[in-house]
Amino acid sequence: MKIRNFIAAIIAGLMLISAVANAQSWSPPLPGQRCPSKWGATDDRGAANLLTPESVLNASRLIRTGEVVELGRVLAMDMPLFGTRRFDIHSKRTGGPMGSNKRYTNEELVISEIGQVGTQFDMFSHQSIDNSHYNCFATDDITTRNGFTKLGVEKSGQCEVQRRWSGNRCCGSRLGELAVKKAYEFVFVVQPLKIKGGTGSTVAPIAIR
Repeated sequence: MKIRNFIAAIIAGLMLISAVANAQSWSPPLPGQRCPSKWGATDDRGAANLLTPESVLNASRLIRTGEVVELGRVLAMDMPLFGTRRFDIHSKRTGGPMGSNKRYTNEELVISEIGQVGTQFDMFSHQSIDNSHYNCFATDDITTRNGFTKLGVEKSGQCEVQRRWSGNRCCGSRLGELAVKKAYEFVFVVQPLKIKGGTGSTVAPIAIR
């Protein structure tokens, strides 16, 4: 695949994301046509079920040089944010001086929609159409004040491994470096945080060549 085709695909994907965010008009197949999923009526992992030890080994065969390319955005207060989302970090000293060497400790308080900022992994609970999610789970039936009882990001399983970029559920990935390197095939690895009932997770995906 030529580099211009690779870049064109990225641009097309961004345009699609923009179009979906601003004017959603697509409708899924009727419930009787799409539910239950092929993994059963109670499944809330979807294609994550395809990740097996065999698929991981198959993907690993693409590694030629061992080069690791970081694709995640650095989380910062001045990063681009959608709508009213926020990311605030407040440093605080939490202890000290302690002991004869006068040791101090420092921490930070982060105020954020931690599942939907920076480079993020979206789970099925993030969006619905007409009150219906993946596998026909109704929003009203699986939503609580403290998270979703089904389709939470903690159900995504272990790290996601792919043989190449395929436009998966990671948004905001930094793909430009791969385009410059003409890296058309690589192992894509991402591990979401296990936020129980969360609609997504900020992630730090990597590509291994």
